[in-house]
Amino acid sequence: MPLIDEAETILDKELISRLYSNFSTANGMIIDASGNSWFRWRADGLDSWWRMFEEVIDAPMGRKLANAACDEEEHLLNSEVLDFTGFFKKKKILKALVDRWNLHGWGIPSLSPPSFESIGLNPIFAGILQADIERINSERYRMRWEEKSSESCILNLEKTNSPIPASKPVCETFPAGEEYGVEVEPKWKIDGLSHHLLPAGLFKRLQESCSGLIANLSDDERAAWPQVNDGFLSLAIASKNLFIAGEEIFLAADSNGWLQSCDAFFSPMGFSKPISVREIDSNGGIELIYPSIPVPAITLGMLAGAWIRSEGRPVKVGFDSSDENLIFTLQSRYELN
Repeated sequence: MPLIDEAETILDKELISRLYSNFSTANGMIIDASGNSWFRWRADGLDSWWRMFEEVIDAPMGRKLANAACDEEEHLLNSEVLDFTGFFKKKKILKALVDRWNLHGWGIPSLSPPSFESIGLNPIFAGILQADIERINSERYRMRWEEKSSESCILNLEKTNSPIPASKPVCETFPAGEEYGVEVEPKWKIDGLSHHLLPAGLFKRLQESCSGLIANLSDDERAAWPQVNDGFLSLAIASKNLFIAGEEIFLAADSNGWLQSCDAFFSPMGFSKPISVREIDSNGGIELIYPSIPVPAITLGMLAGAWIRSEGRPVKVGFDSSDENLIFTLQSRYELN
């Protein structure tokens, strides 16, 4: 009797092939055919990150998250992926919609009634589906979402004649790189855990929506970060706290260790990788140089968490974007004797 590779049998080969065809990877980023950057999130990690973010920004942000997701999806739909005419138009649209959600690990959408089944943050997928339906129907809606269960949600849509400006891009685009290869199981699971691909622009829009809000931070914590807006700080600190709370073993004894660990931990998630790392003091301080990062706040926060996990003490963070490259510094927050 022939031996069967069990791991091979549970992989979704069709989904893997579609990801291979629709995305590429370069400089630690995940890039679609239009040059937009994407992040790969573990569903439970994203949920934890969101709770940490709301705690830092100290305000209910669910509606703003849904709006950010809606605006970003509207922008992405300019690729005409849901635009059809002629015979069997409705059937073609529904198939394209289901395929789009399956490709990104968003769950299962429905147009009648407007609803979805998904393991993840309902505000994100409610906003995405709103944009999808607005594109399909060429109409604008006011939207409320109602959770039916832990994995299902229904949208209540009300037509509106209010003019809404077209969504503009908020992140730069990038040239394609090597073909994107990731081994996924059915329903976008990796090692049995649900994941999503989410556009980086969603998080940039969320950061911008924090304008005017004041984060709930101690003076000591705020002094450990560069002079940036509180939306940036909230995304970054939530990312730092998420990494600290995780189970990853992040070991980086020197600059080469940091290069290798950043590539191993952050490139698969699309958070970019540095082109160089150098040590700046004898207490673990480092400088990392990046040519480009879709959402610097998230990457910098993850790096800060990794430094704390590696060094075992609080970090002071520096950020310089005045050059053509982005320069981050991580070093001990307090002087060591």
